[in-house]
Amino acid sequence: MEQREFKDTVYGHFAKISKALASPRRFEIIDYLSQGTKTVEKLSKETKMSVANTSQHLQSLLEAKLVKFRKEKNFVYYSLVDDNVGQVVLMIKGLAENNFSDVTKTRKEYIEKSEKIQMIELKDMLEEIQNKTAVLIDVRPRDEFDSYHISGATSIPVDDLDTHIESLPKDKKIIAYCRGPYCVFASRAVKLLNERGYEAYRIEEGINEWKEFKYIHLP
Repeated sequence: MEQREFKDTVYGHFAKISKALASPRRFEIIDYLSQGTKTVEKLSKETKMSVANTSQHLQSLLEAKLVKFRKEKNFVYYSLVDDNVGQVVLMIKGLAENNFSDVTKTRKEYIEKSEKIQMIELKDMLEEIQNKTAVLIDVRPRDEFDSYHISGATSIPVDDLDTHIESLPKDKKIIAYCRGPYCVFASRAVKLLNERGYEAYRIEEGINEWKEFKYIHLP
C-alpha cells in the first residue's frame, strides 16, 4: 500500500464519523441516546421529526458505526455503540462553547430564563448529600433513569413532579438534575418546587458529565 492510499483510507474513515455528526438532528439523536436506549418512536417524539426522517438519520449513524440496534417484538431499540461516542459529543460541546461565545449565552438565557433558577456547585451538592441535608432527584423520563442514574438519586420525572411533590421533605434542600447543561427539565422542577415552598437548586451536570466522576449507578 502506497502512502497516499494509506492516508486516503484512514482519513476517509475519520471523515465518515465527522459527516455523520455534521447534521444538527443526528447530533441531537446521539445526545438523546447518550441518556440510554430508545425506540425509533421515542426518538421521533423527542426530536419532533417523523418516524421516517428519524429512521433515515439513524441509518446514517449506523453506517458510521456510532449506534447499534436490537429488535424486540414490534419495536426497534437504538443505543450508542459505546461510551466513547458520548464522550466525543461532550468534547464537541466543550469546543463549541470555547469557540462560540453565543453558545453559552443562548444556553443560559433559555435554561435559566428570567426565573432566577438557583444553581449549586458540584462540590457543594456532594457535601449536602453526604451530610444528608439535601435530597437528590432525577427529573428525566423514567426509562433514562433506569438506564443510568447518579447513585442515591430518586426518580421523579418532571411531568410527574406535581403529583409526587408531597413525598419530598420540606426540611431539606431539593437538588434536581436532568440531561445536563442544555436540558430544561431541572429548571422546570426547581421553579415548581420553589413555588410550593421548597428550597430547591439545580446542578448543571448531567449523566455524561457525571460519568467522569464515577458516581453513576448502572442497573
